[in-house]
Amino acid sequence: MADDLPAHWSLHEIDEEAARHEAELAKLPEQRRHHETRIAAERRRVEASSLRAAELLARRRELEREIGTLEAQEKKYRAQLDAVTNQHQFEAVQHEIAGVAAKRSNLETEALTIMDDEERLAGQRPALDTALAKAEREGAVALERLDGEGARLDGLLVVLGARRAGTVARLEVPARSRYERARALRGGRAVAELVNGSCGGCFSGQAPHALQEARKRDHLLVCDACGRLMMLRPE
Repeated sequence: MADDLPAHWSLHEIDEEAARHEAELAKLPEQRRHHETRIAAERRRVEASSLRAAELLARRRELEREIGTLEAQEKKYRAQLDAVTNQHQFEAVQHEIAGVAAKRSNLETEALTIMDDEERLAGQRPALDTALAKAEREGAVALERLDGEGARLDGLLVVLGARRAGTVARLEVPARSRYERARALRGGRAVAELVNGSCGGCFSGQAPHALQEARKRDHLLVCDACGRLMMLRPE
């Protein structure tokens, strides 16, 4: 068993390093989502502005057509004033003219309000476009960096995997099986360093004789709390 201790410690170091890299790798998707979400939010703001501008333009053009129709009606009624033959007809035509003029005035007021809104949107658009361009530019840089970091970590894990396979092969089959079972049960960390009488994996205090046994450096101890294999750091 003493001959296996260096291999166990090497595996411990490899697995600890791999666990760190895997933890770093696990953070990358969330970091990607952060940048992608920012870009998507800026795009939605620009799209919403474009949609609103299109809606306002369509409504203004509709109003302009209606105003044109009312202007034509008003012109027609005013022409009829020359043909009236009595006061009753005159008042009736005047009433029609007033009604058409009121409708036209209301539509013209709405059209002016829309023009104000269009001008406000047009004034806001450059800032929206600038914010989107900045988010896309910074996002592209960040995403490229994250892709590179992911590739780097994947490469390191491949190297560690190869080192691990060679180190595992140095163990006898029973020791190898024992190690791998503990590793599977403990999130990839089978061995813990014994530090000041406590398990370095779960930090549970061990029995007083544990440190004495560990100092013999001829066998592994087992943490009663977490089941990890324990040993002192090699001298």
